[in-house]
Amino acid sequence: MARLKKNGNLSGAVGNIVFVNDGDRVYVRSKPGDVKQTKNTKVAASVFGWVSKQEKQFRLILQDKIGLVPQQYFAARHLARLRKTVVQQEGSSGKMLPRFQEPTALIGFDFNPKLEWERCTNFFPVFEIDHNQVFTVTIPAIAWGKEIKPPTAADVATINIHAIHTDLNQKTVSVDLYSSLSVPVKEKEILSSQEWTFSIPEKTKWLLVIAMINFESAKKPLEKTEKTAGTYLWAKKIQD
Repeated sequence: MARLKKNGNLSGAVGNIVFVNDGDRVYVRSKPGDVKQTKNTKVAASVFGWVSKQEKQFRLILQDKIGLVPQQYFAARHLARLRKTVVQQEGSSGKMLPRFQEPTALIGFDFNPKLEWERCTNFFPVFEIDHNQVFTVTIPAIAWGKEIKPPTAADVATINIHAIHTDLNQKTVSVDLYSSLSVPVKEKEILSSQEWTFSIPEKTKWLLVIAMINFESAKKPLEKTEKTAGTYLWAKKIQD
């Protein structure tokens, strides 16, 4: 129903006509009709809702277990990346169901778009799994200003790397923290190359290696967007 405003303009709807006031502008548009969903759009909406629910569970656990700090639009961007790992599979009833499959699409996802991982780091770990399911990460030597490229004023950094297991196809998502490594780096300091090793349990579905770097400064407070960067360094499905 349209109403007369104090300035003499109409606002609201009359039949299929809508009067819109946008600051000093007044214009008229037709009322949008009902959106008719096709079978495909209904399926897409259902998949989106399911992935969104699983992503939220996963994200909240990461915040609790490894100190993930969600930055601007993290949930929406993370959801979009996770959807790339989903395929449709035929279930026991013959119905097509969404399933999380190979997680390699997660590799390189930036937790903080204002401080991208590749912009503030320049080192590349090497990953290896042997026949005994022992996972080894070789981390090269790290020097401040070369392998670590800090934001202005930062003088200390801590690199935290976590190996986690999850199965997002379960109704209730859980995360197992297999191993963690914390590497402090300071100005004028060079850290020697090192190896980080742990065993992969047989139950493992997805094995993800998440790296986060936290910057600090004794000179001045850092902005929230300057404090942390993070990414998935490695992601692989170990078993169905």
